[in-house]
Amino acid sequence: MAESEALDRPKCPSCKEPWLRPAQLPGRFVCVNCLSRYELVSQCPDCGEHQTIARMSRTEDTVCMNCGGQMLRPI
Repeated sequence: MAESEALDRPKCPSCKEPWLRPAQLPGRFVCVNCLSRYELVSQCPDCGEHQTIARMSRTEDTVCMNCGGQMLRPI
C-alpha cells in the first residue's frame, strides 16, 4: 500500500505530499510538511465556477467539481 493511500489526506499544492490538515479556523488548511497555509475559496481560480463551501477535510472536497482544479488559495 502506498503512503498516500495509508494516510488518506489531501495532497499539499506546494510540496505535493499528503500532509494537508484542517487548521483551527473553518475553511483553512495547513501543510504539516512544508508549513504552507491555504484557504478554501468558493470560486474556482481555474474556471470561475462558484461552489458552496462546506467545512470539509477530504481530498475530493478541495477539488472543483466542474474542472477538477484546486479550490485552495495560498494565504
